[in-house]
Amino acid sequence: MDLINALKKLGFTQQESIIYITLCKHGELTGYEAAKLSGISRSNAYAALSSLVDKGSAYVIEETSVKYVAVSREELIKNATRDFNNNIEIIENSLEFNPILNDPYITITESKNVVNKIKNMILQSKMRLYFCADNKILDYFYDELKDACNRDIKVVILSPNSLDFNHHKYYKSFNYESIKLIVDTEEVITGTLNQALYSRNKTLVKLIREAIINEIELIELT
Repeated sequence: MDLINALKKLGFTQQESIIYITLCKHGELTGYEAAKLSGISRSNAYAALSSLVDKGSAYVIEETSVKYVAVSREELIKNATRDFNNNIEIIENSLEFNPILNDPYITITESKNVVNKIKNMILQSKMRLYFCADNKILDYFYDELKDACNRDIKVVILSPNSLDFNHHKYYKSFNYESIKLIVDTEEVITGTLNQALYSRNKTLVKLIREAIINEIELIELT
């Protein structure tokens, strides 16, 4: 993610992001200077500067001519963190959510979304998990798997190479072009990092679990 997109995630517009970066780079600027240096039209630059001031991301310096200065990177981060935490608190206290009861098969697309789902499944595990994947994929979840082991979760890994921390059960296997993860014998995700199928359906969980156990038995025999 580049800097402009990161700022947009904080609520900046495209033009506000460009103007803010310009202020950070050049220091005190008039609206005319900010427009010229950023390549944004004067009217749009002044609008972006005004909005940044309203958001607390820039300050006005009253001199012979009005100038603008960006808040520091550290202050911007503190303000964004404070706003984020406030929004999370509101969501936690106010959002009502009725869980789905019919255990549907849910397709998850985009790598970021699949990775986030798997990380959340591991972090929320309570007893055990079985994870079948190539080591390049397991690397995405190294910290979460290590944390699970430290929480005394039974962690069983099937992959070409063992992970470099203790307290997990490892079986050497080379059959993983796809992912299989079962958590607490209650939920499963299978597929690739680009698209995966997630479900709490008991039949699917049982089928995947039996397939993993059968593979473990074959590995132990050989």
